[in-house]
Amino acid sequence: MKNRILSLVLKQFTWMWALTGVGLFIGSLLSPKIIFPISLITITLLIVVFFVRNIDFINIIVYILPILIGITLFWTTQFYIEQLGNALVFGVLIGTILVFVLLGIIGIMIPDISAIGNYLIVTLLVLIIFSILFMFFPIGNTVLLVLAGIAVLLFSLYTVYDFNQIRHGYVREREVSLMALNLYLDFINLFVNILQFISRLRN
Repeated sequence: MKNRILSLVLKQFTWMWALTGVGLFIGSLLSPKIIFPISLITITLLIVVFFVRNIDFINIIVYILPILIGITLFWTTQFYIEQLGNALVFGVLIGTILVFVLLGIIGIMIPDISAIGNYLIVTLLVLIIFSILFMFFPIGNTVLLVLAGIAVLLFSLYTVYDFNQIRHGYVREREVSLMALNLYLDFINLFVNILQFISRLRN
């Protein structure tokens, strides 16, 4: 049963990346001015997904989110390509894939770590609050570097945790789409925050 759930989650995860490809293509056709409104819509939908626990509604949204994220991801990667160069951004992508797979294997192999879930949520909320505050108050590059480093560590732990949840039977079949979305967001956040960390480090 657990292996079946993992297979279903990974299948949904793969579909999300196919939809992200569609979003990347759409993003390449649009002006960068579209990023802000699309980001607001994306954040709103994410809040709805994680606080409105209507599974049927979530199953619709999880197929819209990857397209919207793909659009913003196109312009995010363009920004870092200008700063870091094509080769480095591509290298970070390959590195993130390898790290994500390794973290997934670790999550599947280790004992149940469900007890750390609350700590991860609290850390994530604190990180989000500080990120919002720093949008309105000027801060130094060092603080942003530390935040990016914390985010990389946090989403690495989340990746291990989410795979561990699947391995130990905490994910029911009706929650497959939501867990696939969790893994998808783990990867996106890992990739973007590694890019941000490197960018801040070079500054």
